[in-house]
Amino acid sequence: MRRLLTFWNLLGLAVFALGALVYWQSPGHQASSALPLPSEETLAASSLPTILYLPNPPQGLRKETRTLELAPGDTPEHKVLAAWAEALQAPKPRALYRMAQVFVVDLPADFPLGLDASQEALRLYSLAYTLLATFPQAQGVRFLVEGEPKPGLAHLDLSQPYRLP
Repeated sequence: MRRLLTFWNLLGLAVFALGALVYWQSPGHQASSALPLPSEETLAASSLPTILYLPNPPQGLRKETRTLELAPGDTPEHKVLAAWAEALQAPKPRALYRMAQVFVVDLPADFPLGLDASQEALRLYSLAYTLLATFPQAQGVRFLVEGEPKPGLAHLDLSQPYRLP
């Protein structure tokens, strides 16, 4: 006849009893059948206050405030880029990356076409200041042309990030 009170049987019984005790002592989580309503914060997160800096020659840059509506799946950064490009009728930048506290903007090769040097500079500063004013946690904007760092566009040094004055 086999023995019922072996070490392994007692160990299994102790583990089972401990698991049952923990299960009974834990508060029961009842799943609610009602869906939660969106909070005020969620509704407010669907709109983005944006500060656009638009070229206004010969005075420089004109500051304009807009509120952009974010659709599901929109990122705030790309929505601001699209609004900026639409307001200036400028080519939309190819991509926008965030590296730590610096935005990296990849510009298309046709970004400066049809502009003189001062208009190119205003367009670059306009984009940089728009991003920095709308996203205050960012501290600089760096520009690439066709995915590569170029020595200059609009006779400006693109090797260093642009910052708000």
